[in-house]
Amino acid sequence: MLIFDEVMTSRLAPGGLQEVHGILPDLTTLGKYIGGGMSFGAFGGRADLMERFDPRRPDAFQHAGTFNNNVLTMNAGFVGLTEIYTPERARALNASGDFLRERLNGVVRRQRLAMQFTGLGSMLAVHMTDGPIRSAEDAERGNAALRDLFYFDLVARGIWFAKRGMFALSDRPRRRRW
Repeated sequence: MLIFDEVMTSRLAPGGLQEVHGILPDLTTLGKYIGGGMSFGAFGGRADLMERFDPRRPDAFQHAGTFNNNVLTMNAGFVGLTEIYTPERARALNASGDFLRERLNGVVRRQRLAMQFTGLGSMLAVHMTDGPIRSAEDAERGNAALRDLFYFDLVARGIWFAKRGMFALSDRPRRRRW
């Protein structure tokens, strides 16, 4: 069984990372991204697998959840995905992320820094190493103290990202005039 955990990667295209690679998994998991940023979790997949969650079946898989039937979250998600982060805006944001990563890596190369940016679309990560990154171990070999300094410097400049070096670009909706 192929399961795509698209909790983070669903933002990379209107159909998630599976669309990017042209793969249809057996099951997909999704998170707060499709709940308008509010607490949310969902999964879906092949009909024969989903039928196993039918509570009318004596052999049904149980699925209780904190996020079940949250009307506020579902409405926020609906508005978010139909009016704010539309497929066109998703494509544009991910293209901007790819462009930004290329520009940042160009600056790093020109300055001959032991630093690089990796990622896909609107998801970026900074690594304080100029060696190839082919695994999590490669990424961890970077200079952690330098990454911490970079983190605090950017935070002081008003740029917030995860201390571990991960950036997730966001698309600010244009202000509406009422």
